Amino acid sequence: MHDEVPYQPPRRSRATRSFAARSKSSARGFLFAHLPAQERPRQIIYESNLERRVLLTFLARPDLADIWDQPPAIQYVSGTGALRQHTPDFLATLRTGVRLAIAVKPLPSVERLRFKEELSFVRIGMSPAYADDLLLVTDADLNDAAVRNAELLHIARQTVDADARQAISEMLAGLAAAKTVADILAESGLAHRGWAALICAIHEGEAGIDPGRRIGSQTLLYPRGGK
Repeated sequence: MHDEVPYQPPRRSRATRSFAARSKSSARGFLFAHLPAQERPRQIIYESNLERRVLLTFLARPDLADIWDQPPAIQYVSGTGALRQHTPDFLATLRTGVRLAIAVKPLPSVERLRFKEELSFVRIGMSPAYADDLLLVTDADLNDAAVRNAELLHIARQTVDADARQAISEMLAGLAAAKTVADILAESGLAHRGWAALICAIHEGEAGIDPGRRIGSQTLLYPRGGK
């Protein structure tokens, strides 16, 4: 009992820019994530549903070390010569050390506001010490199935337990032919504990699935390296 680690609440967001919690035009909120660069989970805010979807896809990347929501603004000179500031929506750090500043914008807004042109000036003004590259991510860049699977992974990571994870790993190691998610869970006898462990195992490559498909009860799982 005395060896148990005292509960520590998640850390607050590191965002340098705040915004109203409610908006009639966008879905604003936050989630908690525990990343390799952090000693415990941290709150990460998003200003729209599109930002949330982009955030989930980055959190699902195996090469992601850290992600900073609303990082410090980049000062730049616009095409008109005016001094302006741009705050990326996220600043992602990969395990390799590469840092990516990420601007999220719906495609219609990108075209209407000539946002790519504006970002070209932001990129010129961005110091190499800030990030290695500036990426624009729109709704057209996202795959619905990949986003949904990333959301499932995020939920599973919050609830998975070590014993269930080990049991599922052992089952998948002995998988000789394709079976559905429902079959694997039924055989495991782990119910919802098995579901979370299985989602994490799929993400870790312990079983293959058909690319571009949402994970569901009838999703076929293939032996590692078999699909």
